[in-house]
Amino acid sequence: MEEKIIEVAKALFIEKGYAETSMSEIAAKAGINRPGLHYYFRTKDKMFEAVFGDILLSIVPKIFDIISQKDMNIERRIEEMIDTYYALFIDNPKLPMFMMREINRDANLLIKTATQLNIHEKFRHSLDTIEQEMKEGKLKQVPIRFMFYNISSLLTIPFLTQDLTYSILLEEGETFEDMLKEWKPYIIKQLLNLIENR
Repeated sequence: MEEKIIEVAKALFIEKGYAETSMSEIAAKAGINRPGLHYYFRTKDKMFEAVFGDILLSIVPKIFDIISQKDMNIERRIEEMIDTYYALFIDNPKLPMFMMREINRDANLLIKTATQLNIHEKFRHSLDTIEQEMKEGKLKQVPIRFMFYNISSLLTIPFLTQDLTYSILLEEGETFEDMLKEWKPYIIKQLLNLIENR
């Protein structure tokens, strides 16, 4: 039942956001009453932490593991990161909007949840890998926050603007997935221009 509640809550939070989702709605969709829901999650914040934790664990460890593969060249790592994000976002196309909305609503809650899941340890290891490669001259010295801005914007903008893309940006007979495949080499090129020493 707890897994079912988390799945129902995840779908509603992603669709409507934290503020617009009620505990009553989650209970009804999960097929239990409010007291039954409170047995598993006393507050909406606790439920949100469980949902956000589930989302983080579905993607973040994979990304950090890819970043940390020092024996893999940087272009291949970037390509694998893109493929991992694409797979998640194609299955959950509203997830990027949910993430942006919730970062603006309460970034501290997201950071707290990530800390409770010990994600910061994998994050630190990934940062150490990148920083070491910068020190060794394998990568340019680029502030990590600028790498984050570039990667996150290049990956999420197509999904954040999906309605616009479907309305006017797809060519005749082209699917959204076709466009993503065509966009992928441009992401790789832009990121390599940012961080690769040539």
